[in-house]
Amino acid sequence: MYGFDTLVCMDTVCSRPAYAKINLHLAVGLPYPDGYHPIQSLFALVDLSDDLEVSWERRTTFSVNVTGLEAYCEKDCDTLTKAARLWHEAGGCPLQLSIRCQKRIPVQAGLGGGSSDAATLLLLLQEIAGERALEQKVLEQVALKVGSDVPFFLSGAKSAVVTGRGEHATPVEAKNLAVLLVMPTDFAISTSSAYRLLDESRHGKESIRAMSMQEMLYVYKKSSAQWKGLLYNDFQACAQNKGFYGELMHISEPYKGFGSMTGSGACWFFVSEDKDEVQAVHAAVVAAFGGKVRCWITRLLP
Repeated sequence: MYGFDTLVCMDTVCSRPAYAKINLHLAVGLPYPDGYHPIQSLFALVDLSDDLEVSWERRTTFSVNVTGLEAYCEKDCDTLTKAARLWHEAGGCPLQLSIRCQKRIPVQAGLGGGSSDAATLLLLLQEIAGERALEQKVLEQVALKVGSDVPFFLSGAKSAVVTGRGEHATPVEAKNLAVLLVMPTDFAISTSSAYRLLDESRHGKESIRAMSMQEMLYVYKKSSAQWKGLLYNDFQACAQNKGFYGELMHISEPYKGFGSMTGSGACWFFVSEDKDEVQAVHAAVVAAFGGKVRCWITRLLP
């Protein structure tokens, strides 16, 4: 049994934002024997967030109750519940947790909302536990068990090169870019189906577009307008709704910036150093798609 006198927090309530991410670049390798895929990606946090409110009480047994996600998944099947339980099973303190998630990041979008929620909760649990917090290596193992994107959000990096199946996040200098997010309202994309379509499209062969880490970072240092044709997302080429993304790319082509699908979709983004360019693309997208899309104009986190 754990000694509660080591906890740094009394029974209380706190709230934290859980920020979304976009993939400025995403190359996917052939699957490992366990079915997971290696990636080479540039992750960047975006100023769009869910809000977590966590209340806890000191107990001799562990429990967790999550509210606010009823419209998105079955009870106890969310990443917050999974993260809390895995944290406790790995040695975390027995607490009674009540978690409310105010959802702003769209689901099945490739924006990492569920992973960001989980990482934010894990960091809060570590603070609550104080001296009883998990060792960093154990915490990172827990994060990877929750989901492949969780280690990036746990790392504290605003932008990072992410490799392996997501467990390696190397911070890079964050870009000062305005961002347009475009989410279709008439379809969503599940991660599992996206990977299945990608594997089927390759017939067991690696992407011929793969570039070295050095080449990717060299391109990343250039202006966003110079990324066109160099940075890419492997999922966009095999998406079932290729026409939608093709039209978005066509709309954004005349403007100074860079557009791409994020993650396995369904959200698409356009980034630029010039906010006026982002606003112009936004106006053109709304004119073309109307109510078939939801849009956000925001920024990368510095």
